[in-house]
Amino acid sequence: MGSNNLYRVVDYVSGREVTPRGLVFTGRDGPWEVRMNLDLIASRINPDYLRSAPALVSKYLPFLPVKDYSNFVSLKEGGTPLIKSHKIGPELGTDLYFKVESKNPTGSFKDRGTAVEVTVAKELGASAIAVASTGNMAASCCCYAASQKIPCFVFVPEDVPESKLAQVISFGGKIVQVKGSYSDAARLAEEAAERLNFYLAGDYAFRVEGQKTAAYEVCEQLYFNPPDYLISSMGCGTNISAYAKGFNEFHELGFINQKPAIIGVQAEGAAAIVKSFESKSDTVLPLESVDTIASAIAVARPLDGLKALNAVRESGGFALSVSDREILEAQYRLSSEEGLFVEPSAAATVAALIKKSREYDFQGAKIVCVLSGDGLKDPASVLRVALKPAAVHASVDEFVELYESKFFDGRTVAFIENSEVLFESPPELEEIAHVIARHFDASYPEEYLDEIHLRVMQFFKKGKKVTFADFQDILQNTLESVRRRADVRFKVRDFDVRTAKDTPPDARVFVEVDGETVAGRARGVGPVDAVIKALRAALQNRIEFELKSYKVDIRSRGTDAVVYVEMKLNRNGLVSLGRGASPDIIQASIEAFESAYNGFYEHSEAGSLSGGLSQ
Repeated sequence: MGSNNLYRVVDYVSGREVTPRGLVFTGRDGPWEVRMNLDLIASRINPDYLRSAPALVSKYLPFLPVKDYSNFVSLKEGGTPLIKSHKIGPELGTDLYFKVESKNPTGSFKDRGTAVEVTVAKELGASAIAVASTGNMAASCCCYAASQKIPCFVFVPEDVPESKLAQVISFGGKIVQVKGSYSDAARLAEEAAERLNFYLAGDYAFRVEGQKTAAYEVCEQLYFNPPDYLISSMGCGTNISAYAKGFNEFHELGFINQKPAIIGVQAEGAAAIVKSFESKSDTVLPLESVDTIASAIAVARPLDGLKALNAVRESGGFALSVSDREILEAQYRLSSEEGLFVEPSAAATVAALIKKSREYDFQGAKIVCVLSGDGLKDPASVLRVALKPAAVHASVDEFVELYESKFFDGRTVAFIENSEVLFESPPELEEIAHVIARHFDASYPEEYLDEIHLRVMQFFKKGKKVTFADFQDILQNTLESVRRRADVRFKVRDFDVRTAKDTPPDARVFVEVDGETVAGRARGVGPVDAVIKALRAALQNRIEFELKSYKVDIRSRGTDAVVYVEMKLNRNGLVSLGRGASPDIIQASIEAFESAYNGFYEHSEAGSLSGGLSQ
């Protein structure tokens, strides 16, 4: 390497210098890497300044492949906290720290690498940036590109939920939905970048250079006494290889005397790198598919898998996988015991430490777990294991009744496989109470148990066994709205819906209101619409209402999955919310309607509804 050359881009395996295809800095058959001229870096840095200046990525500009420092694109990324554990670490007998990368501008570690990538794109005159991503990478690239008024094109598979692209949309990213898989989207992004002279952003050569600064910070925050172990999750493998490179450079430059052993973690449903480590293979084979709640590390083809494998082995570390349940438990412990809400992929590092501690001696070791992203990036994972709170009217008596019944003493989350069958056959009331005590550490009043039992029996009437996911929905449906059976003024006794191709569904309902049975019939554009219109016809001379909102959520898989319905009815400005859960979407909708409609009576009895009700 010439003394005046700041860096070279080389093929990672052969070490030979490579020539990019336009602004595409990755090989077709393997990863590339940037090799910095450490002699030149050593001549440029001021050790006293480095030791005393506040931590930010921009502090490390002499270590980065940036030719003109005035061009560096920064949103004050880096300088993230290193927080000492006050509960989990002592429990495991370790000196444990958390590197909280969620404190970067867009909420994840990606901002470190993006700052360098967008700077390089700017220096090379890129007309736009192309990236294939559905999460943190896309959000980060769009944010930094927007700060420089550079268009950013985000290529995603067509079936990616819009919720995962909220940050992209907010930052003005130009989303391109690709008919195909994530691999198809990545290939199209690369081909478009090559043809149109876009800079191809992603887990490629220059990204490592920004992300390695986190390793520098860890060393500095520990007063240049690096940890014994650093634990990082692995998706593409880029971040863990960046930590290894950062530690190696700091060691070679004389800032630290030893390097930590690096532990790489993957989810069991996306463990390509771990499988290679365990089989002592020198290659990382792609997976046919991935299946994990940790979406940020759900990678079938790790681009930097070989780099990650070498980072683990050369440091004397190891790689392991953790289950989704272990991840969720660690995520909850981080929140409830350490005050750190992180996304599942971040919690995987703590899950791995807890799991490995059962068989490996970490006693007294200094350990850093990298928490790569904020929990708000993926709140759905928490909602999968959480029980929503019960709703009460604005009555202190009602709250006190719940409080004194020990209602709030139970768990707010439960960790068990959603598909596990809890009830193979119709259970007795005592069996339901036992399951609630075992999985939720709760004891509910008899009126609640009666209602839960009734809902469980409805599932068997539909011919469905009750899984944990089903039972959780039943509990939520019962607990979210505090209802006494004596207060129920309206009940749907039966319904019948007939539908056929190209024919409006025809619904009949039979309802009981204040002891009187009435019927209603109507057609609608769909089965649920027909039922709601039939209910309106049956209740035409009673409470007038309009449908304000209707939401459907399906939490489990399969054609027999439970449908969770939330419905809001409006009457003269008063909104009543109802919920229902059933493997039958019509029945779930009817339950939600019943709950919301009875809510009008309850409000009236509480003095909240003016004008009275027709009875």
